[in-house]
Amino acid sequence: MAAAGMRSPFAFKATAYSAGGLFGAWIVTKLLDTHFDLKLFTDTEGWLSVAWDWLTLETPVSNWLLLMIAPLIVFLSVAIYYTRTTERADGELHEIERRVYKKNNPQFPQLTDNETILMEALAYHANFRKIANFDSVCKLVSLSTLEVESGLKQLEVKRLVKRDVTRGTFGSTIFMLTLAGKDYALERLELT
Repeated sequence: MAAAGMRSPFAFKATAYSAGGLFGAWIVTKLLDTHFDLKLFTDTEGWLSVAWDWLTLETPVSNWLLLMIAPLIVFLSVAIYYTRTTERADGELHEIERRVYKKNNPQFPQLTDNETILMEALAYHANFRKIANFDSVCKLVSLSTLEVESGLKQLEVKRLVKRDVTRGTFGSTIFMLTLAGKDYALERLELT
């Protein structure tokens, strides 16, 4: 779509080219008819009258309808071609953007064995849409509470996990994967 205030030059160019083509054809036929006495214009008029008679014939499917279907098929073919071409370009652009993102952002940090186990536990909670509080994480892994607490703090420092603390009567602490943590889980832990 053209930007605001800018007109698309396509309509003007198409009109100018078609008008110029018709004018040029008319001049060429007139010049040939007058200078070479070829009677080309009268022959062309005869061909046009034969074509008109054919178009107006009464058949089960009008001839003009058949002539309109051909440009429609050509138009649809061109539209489908350009749609597929732009889809392919969008896919390539997405892949290039992903490569640039991976190049500009540092790779994931190296995790210890305990941190990897905790990431798997948090990814399990996220995969099944369960709330990951401290007790549920401790039940899922075979680590002491001290190891779980220090591992979760280290994952928070590495910005793979965030902690959400709620206050009040039923206050609790919930651990969630950040976007980087989700990316890590998807790439390294091979979750489905």
